[in-house]
Amino acid sequence: MARPLITRLAELPVKAVEAARATVLPIHPLQIDVLKLIACICMLIDHINTCLFDRASVWAWLIGRLAFPLFGLTFVLTLKPHKAMATARRLLIWAICTQPVYALAFANTGFSPWWAGNILFSFATVAYLVALAQAPSAANVAKGLAVVGVASIIQAPSSFGFTGLMLLTALYQAAHASQHVKAVCWVVGAVAFFLVNHMSASASVLLVSMLIACFGACVRVRQLPSLRFLKGRWALWFYAAHVFSIAVWVCDMVRNVRLT
Repeated sequence: MARPLITRLAELPVKAVEAARATVLPIHPLQIDVLKLIACICMLIDHINTCLFDRASVWAWLIGRLAFPLFGLTFVLTLKPHKAMATARRLLIWAICTQPVYALAFANTGFSPWWAGNILFSFATVAYLVALAQAPSAANVAKGLAVVGVASIIQAPSSFGFTGLMLLTALYQAAHASQHVKAVCWVVGAVAFFLVNHMSASASVLLVSMLIACFGACVRVRQLPSLRFLKGRWALWFYAAHVFSIAVWVCDMVRNVRLT
């Protein structure tokens, strides 16, 4: 007899966690590239829908909700604690350089004020927190709290604010913490994931199903040779390039409107 629909829906979060654990334990370089590529495509669809079409497509918006957790997962899996400070500095430079065109691209959306930080600030913040955690002290705790406070404010309108930082931190702990802590981190990460997206129950179930599909595809990739087809910091270049392209497109649209 077919199981009730509510039972099958209730099992989706458990399946998502199992699929995620199967994907990241162990992780292959090719899997990282696949997840990053999926995240970049989802982000591009969402940003085009938001900046150029005023979020006309609900499906495009929903697809865009996949980008942040997928980027976050690949980020924490490749973040080396002993190189976290260098990573934080590099991401901060990229975030600052990208911010002007990011603000321009989202200027007319009504969803993001000019001072709202781009997503790279969130990743730089978490990398900085990981670096501070390597040398625990009262001073470092104070620095971490101050950075989290500032980042939560500037990220709130555009990149999920404190809940986004909580999601990234939970993912990092789930990937690197001891075995008995992992389960708690997965639960915290799941809670942060749903808080980040502010979605209804039906949309949440659909999004979890899409995540399962992404993780399932990534598990299949494990059977292939452990090669990389996207090397270097291509994701950062892609982020900057796509935001710049959208900003140029938005400026052209505004100019055409003024001429008519």
